[in-house]
Amino acid sequence: MMNLLTTLGAITALATAPLAVTLQDAVPSVPAITAPAAMTDAERSAILKDVSRAMSDVKTASGRFEQLAPDYSVSTGSFALSRPGKVRFDYDDPTPLLIVSNGATVAMQDSELETTDRVPLSSTPLSLLLDDSLDFENEARVLDVVRANGRIGVTLQDRSGEMDGTLTLILSDTTRELLGWRTEDSGGNITSVQLIGVEYGKKLNPRLFILKDFDDE
Repeated sequence: MMNLLTTLGAITALATAPLAVTLQDAVPSVPAITAPAAMTDAERSAILKDVSRAMSDVKTASGRFEQLAPDYSVSTGSFALSRPGKVRFDYDDPTPLLIVSNGATVAMQDSELETTDRVPLSSTPLSLLLDDSLDFENEARVLDVVRANGRIGVTLQDRSGEMDGTLTLILSDTTRELLGWRTEDSGGNITSVQLIGVEYGKKLNPRLFILKDFDDE
């Protein structure tokens, strides 16, 4: 079973997976971006501002997800997101995991082992995804911007150095809708996540983002 940092690092493969052709492409995952076209600095800056604005406008989102882990295992589940800082990933059976960010920490609970591990949100790639005011050029180190096949890939790294690895956001080139992401941690472990059937703007129960330890229940 992966520990919390490895799992979140897998939820970090967001950064490079969409641009790479690997064994992961043999199973369902975030659609790859290939044959990227060259762009000017002005085009790059305009895309980053456009994507930042579009993502910042999304205050709540919910739907299904499919995750491809570093060991090529595929997991599915449901998610709920409330910006700033809050997200919940409920994994389907037989994966016994629940991941919840309450805005300050990210917790991973394993119902089989009855354990709950917590790390600061700022140390995970989710911190870049859940910021309330996304300004990629000022708040993150932009490593790459790719536009091809109707998709945009933006690869980011935390400026503070607290976050392990990189995150690549994959968005629709026409709607700027977030399609998924890939992460790569410092050990080279890649994880990709594809979002499915996303609904925006729904009122979400605040209790979704509260996770009690087993001892507290």
